[in-house]
Amino acid sequence: MSSPQAANSAPVVAHPYYPRDLAIPHYVTSKLSMGEAFTALGAAVTVVMVVTAILISRARSPLSGKDKLITVWMLVCAGIHIVLEGYFSFNHSTLAGKETIMGDLWREYAHADSRYLTSDPFTVIMEGITAIFDGSFAVVAAYGILADSPVRHPAQLITSLAQLYGNVLYMTTNYMEGFRYTNPNPVYFYGYFVLLNAPWIIIPVLLIVDS
Repeated sequence: MSSPQAANSAPVVAHPYYPRDLAIPHYVTSKLSMGEAFTALGAAVTVVMVVTAILISRARSPLSGKDKLITVWMLVCAGIHIVLEGYFSFNHSTLAGKETIMGDLWREYAHADSRYLTSDPFTVIMEGITAIFDGSFAVVAAYGILADSPVRHPAQLITSLAQLYGNVLYMTTNYMEGFRYTNPNPVYFYGYFVLLNAPWIIIPVLLIVDS
């Protein structure tokens, strides 16, 4: 006869994330490989860039090369914040078991930060704010550029400050805990955690100066 402690314990589910003793009871293996996951993300970003190019061609006045690049950046950010990060915010409690393309994408990125699979309070709150606040202001900033509206620079400044602040907090909280949530493999630490997040530190700083 099993003990009450054994009966009440959650089943141990094997997973590839760090820390290795992390409990993710609803984890399922992704269907997409790393290459397929990033191909899917790249295809979605390409669609946003094509739509952005069409919008740029219909701008109220001709845009400089710099403003074209900023418009692309803002609308790609809006798509990532609202769709991808919004998906996480709404599905964080069951994300590890989601058998969807975005579930696969988040499980792949979770090699860099397993907090995304455990409903970590800071991560859930941060991503929810990013999806609603940063995503909305990125759209407003892009509109301001396309419509030659004075709202452009305030929206660009607010978006960039929010992105910089959120990303610095996000990365430093992991640092303060010794990167315990990150797979130490260089592909995941440098390729995913560092390089994939670096644009949301470097580009916002440049856009803050520009505003």
